[in-house]
Parts: sequence; C-alpha cells; structure tokens
Amino acid sequence: MSTTAFRRTRQYQQPYFDVGQYKFQIRGASLNGAGDPAINMQVIESFDGRRVGVYYYRNFHLTAATTPKSRALWERKLDMLLGALGIRDLSDLGELVGRTVLVEFTKSGLEPLPNFLPPDRAVPLYTNELQAA
Repeated sequence: MSTTAFRRTRQYQQPYFDVGQYKFQIRGASLNGAGDPAINMQVIESFDGRRVGVYYYRNFHLTAATTPKSRALWERKLDMLLGALGIRDLSDLGELVGRTVLVEFTKSGLEPLPNFLPPDRAVPLYTNELQAA
C-alpha cells in the first residue's frame, strides 16, 4: 500500500455567537443532503453591534434526527421560524429567502440553538459600531 502526502490547515471557522438577539436576513434556503430544510442567514444587526455580516447556517434535522425527542425539537424550531415570519403554510423554501427574522441565542458557543422570535419581541439592537462602543 502506498501513501500520498497531504496536508490541510482548516481555514473556515464557525462563528461564535454570544447570548443575545440578532437580526438576520435569510440569504438561502434549500434541502440538505438528508432531505431536510436548511437556511443560510446573515447578521444585519446585533444586540452588541458585533457579528454584523457574519453568516449562520442552520439545518433542521427532521428526517435525520436520531430520536423522537430530537425530531420534535427540530419540528418546534422550524415552526418557530415560520411563526416568526408569519407563514402558516410553506410550500416552497424559496419563500424564506430575503426575509428578515429575529434570532435569540440563550447559550453561547459555536453551535447554539436559535430561538426565532417575532419582531415585537426584540430588545433594542445596535445599528452601527459607534453605538456599540
């Protein structure tokens, strides 16, 4: 058996999100490899003025969930997103693209679970870096 030398340094770093609210614009929505819905969002405002412009990708593991409890969690998260956007029946993921949604993280980290909120639940968000300083 022969080997081939290969070296790779990971370049992409998943963004770290702090506890708080962020306003996102949905830039893309599609089905992932498992056939579950997935959205790609970009921060347009944040509670502390940071992370603006950062992308956040979220899969909703409906079919790929390993337990009924996990599937129920992702069903709730997707319903929460649709409720926050005012969508009752979704027939095309393209309907999500371009919409704005408020997202609250109650835990910090690289992969915190989002809570999607209607706009009337927003705390004041900073709109520029001077306010955040």
